[in-house]
Amino acid sequence: MSTITGAGAAPEGVEVAPKRPLFVWPVLLRCLLYLGPLSVAIAGIGALGRVAWPVPAATLLLGWAAAQALTSVGVTVTRRAGAEAAVRLVGAGFAAMAALWCALVWITPAALLGPDRLLAAAVGLGGLATLATVTAALVTRAEAAVICWYLPCWLLAGTAVAAAGGAGWAGYVPVETLLPAGVVAVLIRAFRPAVLVGKQCRIPRLTAVERRRAGAYLVIGAAQAICVALLWQAGPAVTPAPAALPLLLAVPLLEALIGWHTNRIDAGLDSAESPADLDRHVRNVTVITLAGLLPPLAAGAALALASYQLPHSLTGLGGTQDAVLALSAGTLLGGVFAITFLLAARSRTGIAAALATAPPLATLALPLLPQPAAGPLPIAVAVLAATHVAGLLIVALTAADLRRTP
Repeated sequence: MSTITGAGAAPEGVEVAPKRPLFVWPVLLRCLLYLGPLSVAIAGIGALGRVAWPVPAATLLLGWAAAQALTSVGVTVTRRAGAEAAVRLVGAGFAAMAALWCALVWITPAALLGPDRLLAAAVGLGGLATLATVTAALVTRAEAAVICWYLPCWLLAGTAVAAAGGAGWAGYVPVETLLPAGVVAVLIRAFRPAVLVGKQCRIPRLTAVERRRAGAYLVIGAAQAICVALLWQAGPAVTPAPAALPLLLAVPLLEALIGWHTNRIDAGLDSAESPADLDRHVRNVTVITLAGLLPPLAAGAALALASYQLPHSLTGLGGTQDAVLALSAGTLLGGVFAITFLLAARSRTGIAAALATAPPLATLALPLLPQPAAGPLPIAVAVLAATHVAGLLIVALTAADLRRTP
């Protein structure tokens, strides 16, 4: 036994619980990693503007759904067989998505793709490639390295913004020519474990539980992508960005809240001395978590109410009321995302998948009912608010769930 003593040393004979790693740094890395695809989208805004809206919507649907499912099984494969096997599994999954995308572009009418079929194919493949790099980085814990390799894409994104702002020097930089090279470089770095020679690896067979979890994450990702696409199309035609802006601001904060929640639950399972202490600890963590999930609901409801209080002289200027409603819907959607991921992290993947699919299904079904046409945005706000409230109730009930985060 060590004889070192000091102000921070525990008395002899007293067991000290092992220190758990801080959750802040991994969450920060994950948030920065998510900004990589955003930089590619900003740099390629010119190409995105020359394709029809179903192209980025379908790319998001295929890529985000695949990313959620492959991240779920990839983390498990990394734990059981190593990073090489996991990254090969991710590569095979996204290769299948790329082949499916090419087949869809081949058979889809030109009216749904835009004037250039090859450009539509390239845009989709580029989007899938960026989401593949994020997934590979998550399953191999190479977030920091991949973030660094995305720096050229951010420079290109800054150049594209400068060009749109009228900077003369930015017009001389071939952003659309250099962007594919930057994406390919990140792709090679992210999938480097899969191409290294000299080490044999075999992808292990997934259990039935792991396959069901991956299927649930696939449904969650697809539902989330459909929600984003529906809000993007339902927003004002002039400025559809208000629907996406709250997601960019809220998701990193809510990601930190989820990381804190799972970290504290697992810490309680490690350090609680009695069932009563554990029950009290879990309930306290749940109350704090619910308090952190309330602001999106409150802000979304306040914005929705404010949109109907605008003077009539403003509502006709560029769809101001629709813009505020889109902002409200995006805020509520960010809260629904957080609740969904929190439930999935607490091993409630079935409930999380059902909650994620409720908003798109209800948004698409409600206009079919015999009722006055309220418009897509008010319906979306009402559905997301109801889903958020239901999610808060479900999260409150998970206080009795003492299963360790997988």
